[in-house]
Amino acid sequence: MKNLTLSNRQFFVYSIIIFFIFILLGKSFYIQVIKNKKYDSLASNNSQVKQIIIPERGLIYDRNEILLVKNDSLIDLMITPNKITLNDTVEIINFCKYFNIIDSVQINIDTNKYVKIFEEKITEAKKYSKNKASIFIENIPKKKIENLAIQWKGFDIKTNMIRQYEIGYAANILGYTGEINKQELEADSNKYYQQGDQIGKTGIEKSYEKLLRGDKGVKYIVTNSVGVPKSDYRNGEFDTLQNPGKSIMITMDAKLQELGQKLMNGYNGSIVAIEPKTGEILCMVTSPNYNPSSMISDNRNKMYPILHVDSNKPLLDRSISSAYPPGSTLKMLTALIALEENIVSVNTKIDCNFGWRHPNKTVSCHGTDHPPLNITNAIAESCNSYFSEIFHQLIHKKSAEEGLDIWEKYIKEFGFGNYLNNDLYTGVPGNVPNSTFYNNMYNNWTSTYIISLAIGQGEISTTPIQLANYTAIIANKGYFFTPHIIKKICTEQTEQPFVKCDEWEEINENLTKKKSVSISSNYFDYMIEGMERVLNSEKGTAKQAFIKNISICGKTGTVQNMQGEDHSVFIAFAPKEDPEIAICVYIEHGGSGGSTAAPIASLCIEQYLTDSIDTSFVNRSKLSKYWKKQVIEKLNSKLYD
Repeated sequence: MKNLTLSNRQFFVYSIIIFFIFILLGKSFYIQVIKNKKYDSLASNNSQVKQIIIPERGLIYDRNEILLVKNDSLIDLMITPNKITLNDTVEIINFCKYFNIIDSVQINIDTNKYVKIFEEKITEAKKYSKNKASIFIENIPKKKIENLAIQWKGFDIKTNMIRQYEIGYAANILGYTGEINKQELEADSNKYYQQGDQIGKTGIEKSYEKLLRGDKGVKYIVTNSVGVPKSDYRNGEFDTLQNPGKSIMITMDAKLQELGQKLMNGYNGSIVAIEPKTGEILCMVTSPNYNPSSMISDNRNKMYPILHVDSNKPLLDRSISSAYPPGSTLKMLTALIALEENIVSVNTKIDCNFGWRHPNKTVSCHGTDHPPLNITNAIAESCNSYFSEIFHQLIHKKSAEEGLDIWEKYIKEFGFGNYLNNDLYTGVPGNVPNSTFYNNMYNNWTSTYIISLAIGQGEISTTPIQLANYTAIIANKGYFFTPHIIKKICTEQTEQPFVKCDEWEEINENLTKKKSVSISSNYFDYMIEGMERVLNSEKGTAKQAFIKNISICGKTGTVQNMQGEDHSVFIAFAPKEDPEIAICVYIEHGGSGGSTAAPIASLCIEQYLTDSIDTSFVNRSKLSKYWKKQVIEKLNSKLYD
C-alpha cells in the first residue's frame, strides 16, 4: 500500500513536469512559428536600418547627340562624435580654415573663435547622436575632401547627386531640379518620393521627370544597440538594385538655340522654330533668360529672388506663356477662310483707297494707296483694306454671329486658342473670341465692331509657338504634327553608365500623328507665293530678310501696342520646296516686323540650313549696315557673363 502511494506521487510529479514541458514547447512553437512575422518585424525595427539608394538621373542630349545635361556631385562632410580624435587647438584651427568654417571675407579672426565654433558644431552633432553620422559641413568641393580619412578621424563623406549643365543657355527648355515641397509630396500618389528628394521643377526636368528619375534601390543594414552599422541584413536577401533614369534626346538644335539667344540679346521676346514635317521644336528662345547653372543647389537661393523681381521677367517663358496679337501674320488665314467659304476667288481684286472704310469704322492701310490687288499680292504688300473687306463679307455672309463662329472654327483648327496638347509642362492658350464673347460685350454688334480681327488685332491673342505651328501648317499645305520637344528615349546605355546611349527608341505616336485642317490644300499655293514675294519683290515688306541662295517664304507683322512702341513679328519657312524649318520671331516694342524680327528670323534660317552664318553677307544685298554690324557684335557676344 505504501509503495502504491509512492508510485502515485511520482506519477503526479512526472505529470506536472511533462505538462509544463508541453506548455513551454507550445509557447516556443507559438512564438517561433505562429507569431514569427510579428517578432521578426519587431527585431527588424530594433536592429535594421532601411537605406534608400537614389539612382543617377538620366542625361539630356540635343537632336545631334550633343550632351546638354549630366550629373555631378556635391560632398557633405559627416561627423561621428565618438570617433573624433581631433583635439589639438592648432589642428582644430587648421581644420576650420581648410573648410572655411568662418566666412573668408573676415580678417584678423581671433583663433579662439575657430575653436568655439568647432566645439559648438560638435555639440550640435552629439545632440543628434554620439555614435551615428550627421552632417557637419554641406556642399564641399571635391578637392577639399582628398585624403580626408587619413587626416581627420571621425569624419566621413556623403555624396549627393546634382545636375550639371553643359551649356549656358536654354534654361526655359532644360529646366532645373530642386527639393520636393509639401504640395508635390501630397500629389505623389505612388509614394515614390520622400522629404528631401530632388524633383524636376521646370522645363524638360519636370515634363519627363518619371523617365529621368529612375527607380530607387533599397539596402537593409543591421546595426547594434546604438545604431552603428554592423552587417547586411540577411546577406542582402531583401535588397533591391536601383535603376538609373533613362537618358533622352530632345528635338532642340543647340547651335540654333544659342544663336537665337544671342540675336535676342537686348530685346524682350521670343523665337520658336519647328520642323514642319515632324513637329519637332528646333529652338524655343525666350528673352531675357538666364544661365541654367544659376539654378543649381545653393545658387538658386541667391539667384531666384533676383530673377523674380526683375522687371523684364527672365523667369517668364515668352515662347509658350506670353500671348500677343498676331498682327498681319494672320492675314494668310483670313484669306484661306475667305477662299474656302467662297467669299472671294484667287483672282478677286479689291481697291485699297488708303484703307477700308465703313460709315462706322475706318481701317487705314499704312498711309498707302495700293492699286487693286489679288489675294497673292495683297499678302506680299500686306494690304489692310483687302483683308478687312473679305473679313467683313465673311461675317455678313449670314448673320454676324454665324459668320464669326465660322471664322472661329477655322482659327482653332490651326491650333490657336488651345495648348496644342504638346509635351511642355506649362503655357497659355491665348484667346480666340466667338459670338458669345461679343454678345457679352456688345448689343447688336456687327463686323465694324470686330474688324480688327481681320488683320490680327483686337481681342485675338496667340503665343509664339502657336504662330510657328501655324507657319508649319502653311508650309505643309494643310497639316501639322503636334509641336513637341522629346525626340528619342534611350533604351540601352553603354557599359560605362551615362557616357553615350547605344540604342534609342522612338517617342509616343500620339505626338507624331498627322492632323489636318479643313481648308483645301490647293489654296495654300497662293499663300506661299505671296509669302515668297514678301521677301523678294520690290514692294515686299521684309526685303532685309532676303537671302539670295535660300528661298524663304514669310510674312511681317507690326502689331499696334497701346503701351508703347509697336511689337515686331515675323513668321517664315524655308526652303520653299520641301520646307525644313518654320519660324516665328516676336519682339516686344520692336517696331516694324520687317526691320527687326525679319532679319533675326532669316539669320536663324541660314544657321539651321547651312550650319553657319556668312558674315561676308555676300548673299544679303538688302540687309542694312546697322544689321550687319549688329550680327557681328551679337555673334561675338557672351551670354550671361
